[in-house]
Amino acid sequence: MELKLEVVPVESLLPHEATFPHIVNKLILEFTNLAKLQNPIIIDENDILLDGNHRAFVFKKLHFKYILVCKINYFNKNVKLRYWYRLLKNIKGVDLLKQVVEDMNGNVMQVRDKNVLERELENNSLNCGIQQGDYYASISFNKDIVNDAVSAYDFLEKIQNKLIKEGIELKYIPDQYVHERKFCDELKDNEVVIWTPQITKKMVIDAAKKGKVFAPRTTRNLIPSRPINVNVPSHWFKENISLEEINKRFSTFLESKHVKRFGPGQIIDGRYYGEELFIYFDKKEYLLSNWQW
Repeated sequence: MELKLEVVPVESLLPHEATFPHIVNKLILEFTNLAKLQNPIIIDENDILLDGNHRAFVFKKLHFKYILVCKINYFNKNVKLRYWYRLLKNIKGVDLLKQVVEDMNGNVMQVRDKNVLERELENNSLNCGIQQGDYYASISFNKDIVNDAVSAYDFLEKIQNKLIKEGIELKYIPDQYVHERKFCDELKDNEVVIWTPQITKKMVIDAAKKGKVFAPRTTRNLIPSRPINVNVPSHWFKENISLEEINKRFSTFLESKHVKRFGPGQIIDGRYYGEELFIYFDKKEYLLSNWQW
């Protein structure tokens, strides 16, 4: 898969998810005196944000003119769209969840097992699911409330907010956890998992092009390779120069770097990367990295 590094106008970017205020506030403090932008954000060929939504939001808020991106083909088969499920803690049973859903004109239908629930969500991409112990159910929505992927997640967000007001603790978990025996065995009696709508890449792109924004923690876009440690001077992105000029400068900047390729499973600055990495080094860093690795 081709990874294209370039600088683009911040205003050209199209978000597909809303941001969390606490993350935005944290990044504002970090970026106010930012010396270098370490890693590019990930976008598709239509300038739709796939990864780095909060960084892009803060760049716009702090009046940066440009931002570094890695542009990919979102529809490449090696780019996987996965989801964030909701883990509800301190909930005595599914009755409260069922009541909240039904009060909002949603419908809860119990299904036989996990496999049936999987098929149900594959066939009805705007539905949600419930898992607690051996209990599985599908949540469907009336068409006057939910008529597209964005409104499905909006409805889910309203359910979450009502449950939080009831004292329920919410945690976001990767969708694959529900298929791990260890995770399922360790689920407590007072914990319930909500399976989120299984939307498609096309739904994500169509919504972003229309200016519609999903609720936070909707998608997990998994890319097979990622460039990191580019470290572009941040003051470049505020300079009053043309897009052509800054990309020429950036191209020259990259020529002075060395790139080293690492397989999946690296831990860099405390973060685990499950994808292949292309790490950029200055000459001195490159010599040191060769010695270390």
